Amino acid sequence: MLSSINPRIRIGIVLILSLFISGFVMKYAQESPSEMAPQIQIQTIATDLSQTLSNSGTSIISALQSFKLPPLVSFVPPASQPAIPSEQPVEPTPLDWETEPSGPTEIPTSTPAILPTNGPLPTNIAIPTTAKPTIHVVTQPPQPTKTPKPTKVPKPTELILPPILSDVRPGTSIEEILREVSKRACIPYALLMATRTQESGAWMKNLSSATAKMYNTYGWWKGADKGSVCAALAYYTQSGLIPPDSGGGSCTNGVQPGAYDQKIMGLMQMSEQEEQVTRKNTIKILPKNIDRRVLFDNAVIYALATKGRAGNSPQPSCDDWPEETVRLVAEKHYGACAYGGGKNYCTEVWNLYKSFK
Repeated sequence: MLSSINPRIRIGIVLILSLFISGFVMKYAQESPSEMAPQIQIQTIATDLSQTLSNSGTSIISALQSFKLPPLVSFVPPASQPAIPSEQPVEPTPLDWETEPSGPTEIPTSTPAILPTNGPLPTNIAIPTTAKPTIHVVTQPPQPTKTPKPTKVPKPTELILPPILSDVRPGTSIEEILREVSKRACIPYALLMATRTQESGAWMKNLSSATAKMYNTYGWWKGADKGSVCAALAYYTQSGLIPPDSGGGSCTNGVQPGAYDQKIMGLMQMSEQEEQVTRKNTIKILPKNIDRRVLFDNAVIYALATKGRAGNSPQPSCDDWPEETVRLVAEKHYGACAYGGGKNYCTEVWNLYKSFK
């Protein structure tokens, strides 16, 4: 039973008992001197017992005085009990209570990191950084894109052929001649045929290759008979007069005898002024000489004058133009669309254009 009592309590009990027994024996000896003889033995025994207990108590007290408890710094729980997780706060020891400040506890400004109580401290503790907020700069709303202005319709590339230096022009028929002009001037063959038919179809029909070749040679009118000059429209159709270098005279009564004579003649009925104005362009094809009485030359003058009249009107290719462009150049060539008897020159040219495509 005594073994289950704390060692410090047991020592106290022994000391109290020894003092009590010693006092009792001494009192008993003083009150009964008559019984001295037997008491001497008892007193001796008690004295010896008291001395023994006293010596034991003194030894015990000395041992207690020299005995020092280890400092209660940390308490390691027994292996049988589960260890306190490192995430839970650790209860402070009495020594910790003594070192705590006596003043009021302040609210911590930051959450301290809880380190594990056992094992080496980690050397690479990642300290979280404060993410900087993303600053969104408010920009001006995008301006609406301006609608691009329509650009000029691209014109097809003309076929560059070597200039014609011979007095004999290419082609031995009306069709061959106009196809050659179409390639060199980048103008639809159908438009050339439509205008030729509208202007001179009634005079030069079914020409033989020999006659076409003659009319297609520069200077053919010199020394030619009057019939050939009139058949080839080598005279001024407004007044009917034949140029002096062709023998002079006239072929028929002029269609506008009282009007100003523009000296219109030839396959496409081109005036003297049109020949002169277009010379800066026709010289690239015919650098040596040019004359409206030559079939090829007359068609070249018309082709380059017509391209200038078309301006920015659509010209998608050298072989085909839209109706609006055909009507435009037809009106500028004749001077108007409507003419005598309710007829329409532009519509007639457009219908002929479609028939030759």
